[in-house]
Amino acid sequence: MFNFRLQSVLNYRKRLAEDIAYKFADTRRRFDCEKEILKKSKKERLDLISRLNGIEGTKLCATDISAYFSYIKYIKHKEMYHEEVISGIARELEEKRLELVDAIKKRKILEIIREKRLKEYRMHIITKERKELDEMETSRYGRNMRIEKIDNFL
Repeated sequence: MFNFRLQSVLNYRKRLAEDIAYKFADTRRRFDCEKEILKKSKKERLDLISRLNGIEGTKLCATDISAYFSYIKYIKHKEMYHEEVISGIARELEEKRLELVDAIKKRKILEIIREKRLKEYRMHIITKERKELDEMETSRYGRNMRIEKIDNFL
């Protein structure tokens, strides 16, 4: 029976690669979520600017205009914050990607070694079976020859 000595290491590396993949996927979801928030903020800011441009001919008091500008400024700061968050998550995502690639490489190396050892084991078994069959055939041939000699002698 085949027994790979490094099977426990291979199992560990598989679990490690899976854990890193989950963390990578989680970071990716956070990245996509933050990008979506940024996209909505930009759309909201552009909508406010177009509404402000649309009410150009109507009479507005200074406080209303000031409120629009203050809110647009708030949204702009919010966008800058999300851009910083996105760039931080992007760096984290790249680190996780590199970590995942490294973990997968290490796992694949062990899998290749395992396959090589399994192939060697199978070749050893086949060679051993051939030797046994050859020995059985040789002993059978020897018995048949002795029986023929005895029959010829009698």
